[in-house]
Formats: sequence, structure tokens, C-alpha cells
Amino acid sequence: MQVKSRLKFPTLAIVGKGAIGGLMGFKCHQLGYNYQHLVKTQPQPLFKVTDITGVSHSFTPNASVITQPNPFDLLILPVKAYQVMSVLEQLAPFIEPHHIIMLLHNGMGTIEQVKEKLPNNPLIAATTSYGAFKPDANTLLETGLGQTHLGWIGSVDITLKQAIEPILSALLPPSHWHQDIALALWKKLAINSVINPLTAIHNLKNGELADIKYNANISNICLEISTVMRALDYSIDSTELIKNVQQVISATANNYSSMHQDLKFKRHTEIEFINGYVISKATELNIKVPHNQRLLEQIRQLE
Repeated sequence: MQVKSRLKFPTLAIVGKGAIGGLMGFKCHQLGYNYQHLVKTQPQPLFKVTDITGVSHSFTPNASVITQPNPFDLLILPVKAYQVMSVLEQLAPFIEPHHIIMLLHNGMGTIEQVKEKLPNNPLIAATTSYGAFKPDANTLLETGLGQTHLGWIGSVDITLKQAIEPILSALLPPSHWHQDIALALWKKLAINSVINPLTAIHNLKNGELADIKYNANISNICLEISTVMRALDYSIDSTELIKNVQQVISATANNYSSMHQDLKFKRHTEIEFINGYVISKATELNIKVPHNQRLLEQIRQLE
């Protein structure tokens, strides 16, 4: 009975209160979920959210200090890819084998790391195209509705799926669950591999990449990535990847990419998990990806 009730109303723990983490906390608050943000300091001040329709909401988010979290069943990590392992290290004393871990970040490469560290925990990888922006620590603007793609890594008990999937699906809808989430992650990786470094290097808003002078560069990056993907048995061509990139450039025309913002505010970027991941897979497969390599080197210099 205890397992059943725990699965029916799982307690969610969201690491941090960044833009997407803050948005998820707001959605949990609206849906009446049992949730907490895991933060560095308490108590939490009033949080002001302006939703996509322009309506303002103020509430005090549920939170506990990350070094002393309240009990949880599902741990969501909407953090930078390079922060995932240090966060899990910090939470190691509190993570039990039945706890579900959900990764939600740009780039790829953390799934392998987490599986090695926590081989028995159910693991979900997700990606979302929702947009959110925090002008300051306690203000959040929902800047774009998107969709969310999720998938379990490895085989998982059907009871667990039936209990957890509807709860997560309601957070950032529409949500799509995939048998093989890796394909969705690769498609998102291709978009990030173009938009993030190019906007950061040339100091542009996303929409400015629609200028014809960037076409050849975009095509070359996508061609390299589609070659790697085909070598990994994903049937895809560069035309599809280019089309996906162009759609996102147009849909997020007024936004600055996360990598642009990271460089602007002198933060570490996720380049090693974006173009760096493409390069590492290409190297394993003996495929040359000079355009991705050049972007990695340029961003490293700017960092």
C-alpha cells in the first residue's frame, strides 16, 4: 500500500530555481503537486511569475536546503549539463535506489555518467522547448510555449511508468514519451550545436541567424551531425536537421541563446556537452567534423 500511495502522489524535488526549474516549480504549484526546490539558502522570498498570457502570479515556492532535503521520490535536474554529477554527488547521502532521476538540460553525455554512478535508479532523460527568463532572482517570465520530449533509459516496471508519466506529462505540455529518447535528444543537440555557438560567437539574437550569410555554416554543421547520426543507425538527413534549426531560429527570433547569455555573464558554457559530444562520438566512429571542432575551439577561446 505504501508503494502504491507513494507512486500515486510522488514528491518531486527540483534542483535549484533557474529559469526552467522555476517554471516547473510554478507549474507544480498550479497543479497542486507535492514538490520542493532544493536550494542553497532558506527562507524563500515571494516569487513573481508572469505567464505566457501576461497574467502575473505571486507565491512562496516550497523549498528545502539542498544539504538537508525533505524526503522525495522523483529528483528533477534542470541544471547545466556540467553541474549534473556534482549535484548528484552532493545529494548522494539522500538518494535511494528506488528514487527516479530526471535529467533536463542542453547537450548529451550525462546519461552515461549517471548510469555509471547510479546503475539501479530509474532514469528519465527529457528535453523541452519551453522558454523562460529570469530578469532577477525572484522574477520569472514565461517567454515561449513549447513541447517536451521524455523517455526512460533502459527497461522500467510498467506500474512505475503508469504512475509517473501522467504527472510529468502535465508539467510542460504537450509531452511526448519516446521508446528511444536518444533520437529526440540528437535532434535537439543538432539545433543547439548550431544556434548556441553561432549566436555566442557573433553576439546575435537567435533570429539574426536567418541572414543568408550564415546559411553555409548552418548547412555544414548539420551535414556533419547527420553523418554521425547515420553512423549510429538513425535514418536522418541534413535537410531535416537544417529545417528543424530554421524553425527554432524563427520561433525564438527575439531570444538570446543560453550560451550567448553564459558568455555575456562570464559563466561556463555547455559547449563540451553540445558540439563537444558530437566530436567525441565522431572520433569514436572515425568521422571528421571540422566545423563542429572549430566552434568548440572558438567558444573555448571566448570562455
